[in-house]
Amino acid sequence: MSGDIFSKDEKYRLLSFTKLEPIVVQSGHGATLKDIEGKEYLDCYAGISVVNAGHCPPKVVKAVQEQVETLIHYGPYVYHNSVITKLAEKLASISPEGLVKTFFGNSGAEANEIAVKLAKKFTKKQEMVALECSFHGRTVGTLSITGQSKRRRYDMGPYLSGISFNTAAYCYRCPFEKEYPSCGVLCARRLEDVINYHSSDDVAALIAEPIMGEGGIIVPPVEYFKIIKKILDAHGSLLIVDEVQSGYGRTGKMFGIEYYDVAPDIMTLGKGIAAGFPLSACITRNDIGDSLQPGDHLSTFGGNPVCCAAAIANLEIFEE
Repeated sequence: MSGDIFSKDEKYRLLSFTKLEPIVVQSGHGATLKDIEGKEYLDCYAGISVVNAGHCPPKVVKAVQEQVETLIHYGPYVYHNSVITKLAEKLASISPEGLVKTFFGNSGAEANEIAVKLAKKFTKKQEMVALECSFHGRTVGTLSITGQSKRRRYDMGPYLSGISFNTAAYCYRCPFEKEYPSCGVLCARRLEDVINYHSSDDVAALIAEPIMGEGGIIVPPVEYFKIIKKILDAHGSLLIVDEVQSGYGRTGKMFGIEYYDVAPDIMTLGKGIAAGFPLSACITRNDIGDSLQPGDHLSTFGGNPVCCAAAIANLEIFEE
């Protein structure tokens, strides 16, 4: 039975990733997955950091069933809908201080794309700074701000211009061969030189993961983002935090940036936001959000009511 699925996948699917595990998943509940032969597996992967509350949590299943019977799609840039409004209001209530307005998309890469556009639109600057070892998505735009050449960016360049990279806060393998805390968090302070010598001093924003996922679960020192934010503020640049992997309880708090006592200007969410339904969010300050003009950005499926209903129920689980 499984062999038939394996051969058909090879024939009909673009398998542009590492070799799949020889398992045909049929169902999942909590932390357990079951294949079509009935064998059970403990999903330590959490569906690639997506089902943070487990597979098919009853509260989410019920919310989705009720929403599917009411409205599946409506066109988020044509009409209003109470479900998407409720989720946007909820996100504003739990996000870092000052983050109020949300744009909904379908994936983390989409959220990071709109974050970059927002930063450029608001600051009227054109360049970006990202971090070495970082990962922000698979589109051309998000690969351009991803700091991994051999694992992510190979064979598909050239990428977008105007991108500079600062050193990752990798204390275990410090590129400067220093020790924390006597280093004075040089990896953060180096941002000043990156802006002054690697850019045209036209930096709209720096984008960073509070904890790097694909880079190797790299946790910056507690002072790191405060130093970064101070330098960015001095240059009239914004801080974008990518919480696609570190958000929604993955670190023990709702968002990874909460450990650093810093309020970002823009925050992006994905993966764990809707318990497995395709949804992402980019939330920002009022003044930044208001810089977008009609037609600057749209999404056909972003903010789908079924996905938003799942996200609201998912948040209730974390709060409980």
